[in-house]
Amino acid sequence: MTRVMSCLLLITITLISIVGCTTETSATQEMAQSLMEEDKNSDLFLIESVLYKKLKTVNETEFKAVNTILYGEISMKYNKNKSEKFQSGMASVLSSGTKLYRSVEHPEYVYSSEEGRYAVYKSVPEG
Repeated sequence: MTRVMSCLLLITITLISIVGCTTETSATQEMAQSLMEEDKNSDLFLIESVLYKKLKTVNETEFKAVNTILYGEISMKYNKNKSEKFQSGMASVLSSGTKLYRSVEHPEYVYSSEEGRYAVYKSVPEG
């Protein structure tokens, strides 16, 4: 009997964890959708369940002055005409294949590097 109860408890905890993670992702996706509705030209991307919004364009010297590590790359572009949800790896402006670099000292800042053009993005806090 205790084995059955232990198994049920483990399954319940696992399901609650999965639902909790899904809710966080959905909240981030909804935030992205909301920002896109407010400003159709918003320059956003979503990676590792974190939404980033463009602050400004920087030159190569500014980019190289920051200690960064490779963070990932954009895997797909958001289609504004479809009713799809923002997904991890998706960007509203950046092209597929754009490299992303995270600041080591300030991890809330991520830099994009696309064909010699650079921009800095800041994570958008939830809520």
